[in-house]
Amino acid sequence: MTYLRSVIILTLGFWLLPLAVRSQSVVPANDGTNTVVNQEQNRTDISGGQLSGNGANLFHSFSQFNLSEGQIANFLTNPNIQNILGRISGADVSIINGLISVSGGNSNLFLMNPAGIVFGQNARLNVPGSFFATTATGIGFGDRWLNASGINDYKALVGNPNQFNFNNSQIGTIVNAGNLAVGSGQNLTLLGGTVINTGQLSAPAGQITVAAVPGQNAGRISQVGNLLSLEITPSLLSGKSTIASVGLPQLLTGPGVASATGLTTNEAGQLVLTGGETVQVNAGSAIVSGTVNVFAPDGIAGGTVNILGEKVGLFGANINASGTNGGGTVRVGGGGRGMEPVPNSLVTYVSPDSTIAVNAIERGNGGTAVIWADNITRFFGNITARGGTAAGNGGQVEVSGKSSLIFQGEVDTRATNGAIGTLWLDPANIAIVSGNDDTSARSTAETLAPAAEPTETSMISDVQLEQMAARSNVVLETPGDITLQDLPDNKLSLQARTGDTVTFRSGGVFVVNDAKDLIETQGGNINIFASSISLGGLNAN
Repeated sequence: MTYLRSVIILTLGFWLLPLAVRSQSVVPANDGTNTVVNQEQNRTDISGGQLSGNGANLFHSFSQFNLSEGQIANFLTNPNIQNILGRISGADVSIINGLISVSGGNSNLFLMNPAGIVFGQNARLNVPGSFFATTATGIGFGDRWLNASGINDYKALVGNPNQFNFNNSQIGTIVNAGNLAVGSGQNLTLLGGTVINTGQLSAPAGQITVAAVPGQNAGRISQVGNLLSLEITPSLLSGKSTIASVGLPQLLTGPGVASATGLTTNEAGQLVLTGGETVQVNAGSAIVSGTVNVFAPDGIAGGTVNILGEKVGLFGANINASGTNGGGTVRVGGGGRGMEPVPNSLVTYVSPDSTIAVNAIERGNGGTAVIWADNITRFFGNITARGGTAAGNGGQVEVSGKSSLIFQGEVDTRATNGAIGTLWLDPANIAIVSGNDDTSARSTAETLAPAAEPTETSMISDVQLEQMAARSNVVLETPGDITLQDLPDNKLSLQARTGDTVTFRSGGVFVVNDAKDLIETQGGNINIFASSISLGGLNAN
């Protein structure tokens, strides 16, 4: 199958603020935090700062935080410090095109700059713990807050950071074009108003979260072991931040940004990414191309990937949450059935050249992949959730738009030495229609546009359904109706084999429009559950 390749054009005219990116490197703020910066050639050691009352959290404050290619910012710590938190309060975007390092202990590192953060193509991490980059205006410790501007009571900020507050109507942008990696089992989080990844993100057997937060909101993170959940709630704090965020067009036209990221803007102020598709992006959008890797070697299960926002798009993305002894978890646009404690997207798009893998490589079961949107999901990509080659069952995949679903991708949940996995398709209403391909549904101009009028019926090709049944137990579930429209060959030939199952579960009516149409398998099972079943002239309640 051939797909046209074009460019991504991100229309961002709502960002109007000027950009004031300076050429300085790392400059401590003169605000009493007592951050000390000692620069020697290309290396800057960062010491001093303020400790929390229990000595577990170390706080730094900067007026500028920028790194050119070859420069190193090294945060000095000790084994007693669990978290290092650095705020950038100078109202300028941070352009990081060098190495961020932590030495002397295994501390986690948080960087907060409400104006925006750009990781250039040469950006790297050498952080033994987890890494969080955010354009939040505050980071919460229970009912106490580290504010991005003003005076803080550092002694009172004890415990682990578990909240982010975004108290600006326009939230700053995060762009990553670099290679950001943390150690095995750690978390890597990019959390901003709009988040764009064109580079590489890596956290072996850990968790990667790319999340965009629209408007005035707060995100609460809760961590159990190495799993992190994210909830978005209305802003927790009154008043506005004194640090204005910078819009993406202004950010990219700042000194050194285009050369650092490889991203450019056109005369209309639109962002252009070559090798992708055309999409309009607004505040609250999470865009991922490039690589996101939580693969788990050494006999353990894969990690977790969350790509979350009001609008979520994968464009040529390669997401790998496989593991030698079990697949991991990938959530794109929301969690299972849209009911997990993560924010659900309005629109989710997965391009034809995007892949998601949650495979068990040697032993263990395939993992879980969820593609979700409350309005519409447009899915053209490829998902594999295969069981281990030596032992293990296939995984679980859900692809759904709560209101509307366009499904023209591929899913494989087979297992060499175990049971086949399950593919769930569960939009509002389902019609099985004749045809292999609806090219109009692939309109690049509407990849992240909400459905003009969310359709009450989602179309699924009979050819695709027939083929999917050979690679997964397929469940078509809806609170509404399932309709098998008239098929030219009068057959829905599902390729389910002995032991495999295709399930139709309708909260309304299951209808076969033409009594001559036959539903058959290759020895597999067919289950039909509905409030009523209509087979041509036959009705069974």
